[in-house]
Amino acid sequence: MIKVINKVEAILDFVWKFSQDDFYASYPRRKSLGHIKKELQRAISRDNENVLAYYKDNELYGVCCYFWNQDEKYAQTTQFLIKDYYEDIAEELISYVSTQLPGYELFIGFPDTNENAKEYFERKNIQCIEASIVTKLYNLKSNIREKHPSVERITEESFEEYAIFHDKHAIPLEIYYNSQSLKRDIERFRVFALREHGKIHGSIFVKAGKDMSEVFGLFVDKEYENNHFISILINEMLMELYNEFGTVKEIIYFINEGSTEELNSALSSGFEIYERYRCYKCMI
Repeated sequence: MIKVINKVEAILDFVWKFSQDDFYASYPRRKSLGHIKKELQRAISRDNENVLAYYKDNELYGVCCYFWNQDEKYAQTTQFLIKDYYEDIAEELISYVSTQLPGYELFIGFPDTNENAKEYFERKNIQCIEASIVTKLYNLKSNIREKHPSVERITEESFEEYAIFHDKHAIPLEIYYNSQSLKRDIERFRVFALREHGKIHGSIFVKAGKDMSEVFGLFVDKEYENNHFISILINEMLMELYNEFGTVKEIIYFINEGSTEELNSALSSGFEIYERYRCYKCMI
């Protein structure tokens, strides 16, 4: 039986326990009980978020938290935790969301260690749209160097030109942050572009904050992939974050599994491999 939750206490212990277990966890990962509680309270109170719980014989077996964007027909889970009877409960939770949000695309992410999730989505032939290596850098330190002359920060004034380059890469990859979504959240992002012969051929964009920053994408035109553009962009981004925030506590960076040069450049810049990530797209 599925219930819509309106009190955090009903599910908090369950969410905390299973979100911290690599074999049951979903994405995004949360480190503290306080952070999870705050996230659940927000989901309960907002009009575009929902919290579902699945009960079997009055025992809690699953929790699904999700948000949606009506204009874009986009939905994404923030918790998708199932302790047993995975296939049956996943089917019911996704079915509930599809009834509420018909015609939406629902994105659900997991660490690669969640074998039950992988087996279920692969058995159902649900599209895996992202297979990434999760890297992290803790306590960003100063690495004094001169600003690279070919790298510039994109502002609202220069965004229109940049948007053409951005969408050339973002739209085929089906990532959420196309130029339209990025422009809407531009105050939360730092976008850096690299020019060659007057034209943009590379960029990196990061959601920036002192406690945590997250790299959402790095794009380089194919003909420039071997010109050290990747390492230049990563190092310039780190330098600019330090100049603005000082010691950023944590920077997270998802790198596609096949992007060997990007991974090696990130590792050379101080990132470390944390785990692997899978994201599935359900057409509901």
